[in-house]
Amino acid sequence: MRKNITIAIATIFQNGGDATRALEIAKIIREYKPENCDLRIVFLTRGSLYEEKVIHSGFELYRATPQLEGIRYQDDFETKFGELIGNEALAYDILQGEIKAYKEIDPDLIIYGFWPIGSIARRLAIPNVKSIAFLPLPLTEVFLTESLTFPDELSLSRLPVKFQRWIMNCIPHSLKKKNPALKHSLIRKAAERSGWSGSPLINVFEMLKSDLFLINDLPIFYQTERYDSNVIFTGPVYAQEKQEEIKDNEILKILDNTNTRKKFFCTLGTSGNKQELLEIVKMFNSPWGMKCSGIILSPPSICPLEESRGLLNNENIYVTDKFVPAKAISKRVDLVICHGGQGTLQTAITSAIPLIGVATQPEQKINLEHLEAFGSAIRIPMRKWNCKTLEKKIQKVLKHYPRYKQNAEILCRQYNETNAKKIIGEQIWKEIEVTRK
Repeated sequence: MRKNITIAIATIFQNGGDATRALEIAKIIREYKPENCDLRIVFLTRGSLYEEKVIHSGFELYRATPQLEGIRYQDDFETKFGELIGNEALAYDILQGEIKAYKEIDPDLIIYGFWPIGSIARRLAIPNVKSIAFLPLPLTEVFLTESLTFPDELSLSRLPVKFQRWIMNCIPHSLKKKNPALKHSLIRKAAERSGWSGSPLINVFEMLKSDLFLINDLPIFYQTERYDSNVIFTGPVYAQEKQEEIKDNEILKILDNTNTRKKFFCTLGTSGNKQELLEIVKMFNSPWGMKCSGIILSPPSICPLEESRGLLNNENIYVTDKFVPAKAISKRVDLVICHGGQGTLQTAITSAIPLIGVATQPEQKINLEHLEAFGSAIRIPMRKWNCKTLEKKIQKVLKHYPRYKQNAEILCRQYNETNAKKIIGEQIWKEIEVTRK
């Protein structure tokens, strides 16, 4: 007897990392599908540059309300520190749209990323349907027992890292749960206005509650024995590039072996901002930077190409707003300069290349701190991200390059030894079978 399975996938679909991870997970689900199953996967969207990728991959789109511009989620959601959605009325409208979507799609399973709205709407609309969260970090209360530092937005983050960790370890668990970076109070108010009667939504851990957590990171960075059995560390999940071949002649010229200059690949993804990108351009205009070569991505959502190119005075640097095969490029440069988004970091790591990064979100800071502690990266705090600091840190990596490169290669091997696809495919279908019984 054939089974009909419908899965709804909801995340911050404007965000490149979340969107591409969600799409990869959908492909894994399809690949591991039993033969006696008819599978329907529906992605919720409120506007996104990634909608066509979903359609071309053979999945459905549900256009949830309200529809937004869909370029930068920070602009769409009016994001601010401690508030993913920075407008109470907007948070309510989005939650209502999510509830309506779930009722109409009528899924057998809901999968969501870092999307508190998804978990809350599921519990309000279809509480008997199981859920799976895929996350860059193990965002349950146990996570607060990890060796953490303060978010860059807080003045305490200026203290030495060891002192920050000592202070954090001295803070009672009950107070850690009230960390302002975790509150998302406007989403809580939207939930209460929508009839929430469950346990108090005091922080993002309560908001993201799920039956199963798939953590898309290596277990070596965490005290895994402390987590519940429903928290599974899968290893990296990121977009597998079909276009491995580099076709842009300008990029090929920079990467050619006859070019003896140090080579850099600079990408801030969709979570960076214009000023951060322009500081990279300025660094390459300095006397030292003029001796370097590299590729800079300048996506329209971050900075117009004419502005970034207009500031550049270095003919050995190529700026583009086009899609490029990031992994193929990363393998052929000396250093990657990037944000702390998981997909971007994992592309660099699986290319065995050291990196320098800036965190534009709290979880990105943690991602970068893990790599820095491992010895394959340097994190620059957002307040210090400028051309002079960037140049100084790059020179530090190059001075000790054999050590950074060796650590990057060790980490790369650990990533490659983890079969994330198998773990995810088997865990999700196991959850579906439990749901169907």
